[in-house]
Amino acid sequence: MNPAPVKVLPVREFAEERFRIAVESSPSAMVMVDAEGRVLLVNQRTEEMFGYSRNELLGNTVEVLVPERFRGSHPDYRREFMKVPQARHMGRGRDLYGRRKDGTEFPIEIGLNPIVSDVGNLVLSAIVDITERKKTEEALKQSKENLERVVSELQAKNDEVRMMTQQLWQAAKLASVGELAASIAHELNNPLATISLRMESLLAKTPEDDPRRKSLQVVAQESHRMGELVANLLQFSRRNDGQISTVDIRDEIANAIDLIHQHLRKRQVAVVKELAAATPIIYADRQKLRQMFLNLLSNAGDAMPQGGKLTVRTTPMTLSDGKAAVKIEFADTGVGIPGDLLDKVMDPFFTTKAEGQGTGLGLAICKRIVQEHQGSIQIQSEIRVGTTVAIVLPVTHNTNPKALGEARGKLGA
Repeated sequence: MNPAPVKVLPVREFAEERFRIAVESSPSAMVMVDAEGRVLLVNQRTEEMFGYSRNELLGNTVEVLVPERFRGSHPDYRREFMKVPQARHMGRGRDLYGRRKDGTEFPIEIGLNPIVSDVGNLVLSAIVDITERKKTEEALKQSKENLERVVSELQAKNDEVRMMTQQLWQAAKLASVGELAASIAHELNNPLATISLRMESLLAKTPEDDPRRKSLQVVAQESHRMGELVANLLQFSRRNDGQISTVDIRDEIANAIDLIHQHLRKRQVAVVKELAAATPIIYADRQKLRQMFLNLLSNAGDAMPQGGKLTVRTTPMTLSDGKAAVKIEFADTGVGIPGDLLDKVMDPFFTTKAEGQGTGLGLAICKRIVQEHQGSIQIQSEIRVGTTVAIVLPVTHNTNPKALGEARGKLGA
């Protein structure tokens, strides 16, 4: 049996046939349009992707495949492209959408390929539906956000654990300090008292022009400093509820200023009192607040060896939970504290004063007192500008509930 003769097509027809086969077998939707935007050719994938039949698309403008929100500007874009046609890929880094016959939109990528023909400039578009890819990208994005959130939460937990560890370490350290202070206080107080009394007696008997007097004064000063250190250690180690009562903050500040007035005057420190008339009466341990105010006033004076201004301010305020509170500020114009030391100045035994001039317990005691009153303390400082210590104390707190309840009853709180 002779084989069927092979049909030989002319070169032009052969090329057209190969082009049609390539277009029809493409996994992308293929759409050819002319300079006027009329659809000249589509493949089966175009019908499947957009939901139109081939006859519905041929001769129609390509804008039928463009979402309505973009149709107004699309013809202008198409005409600009026809002026300088060049192959380009669109859709990466920019969201493009196609429109199905039923009106639904879906994300696409388009490859534009200009063709010069006998009938003018044409454009062959290869369109890919990237819906699944977008879903995958969105899922990956969501997974990334979830991972970042988990990492952030873990970081927060890690910070919390680190802070709790530091607090536990600090508590252990303070407990050790308390035990040490209790054990050495009785051993040191009596000898120190004896030394101080003897030094006072010797100084009283030593003439002003006696060359030995200066050495005696140094011994007396150092004995006094040792006594202050022991007293501070004892105060720092004490943990008791104290005596809660109603306290007028303005009166206590004024009393503390009077007590330390001589110290501040020697340093030419002018005190400005801005005590708001509406400052509320609070429930607190009067003795502890007075000690805290004296420590802060003394520190401010030491920070201004060449003189300056100390502003003491009270402001009534409301906490985030709606409860009443008072803000107390001590703002000096002193030498300031370096930024890298601000986080350490309230640590026990840390001091910025010269050697022999501080015990490093003053601010630590202030912090302890504020915490016992369930308040907060913050320090802001700038070198050669000054330092501001801001304390916020609630009007009421849960320390010594019995005494607090009695105080509330008396004032009808």
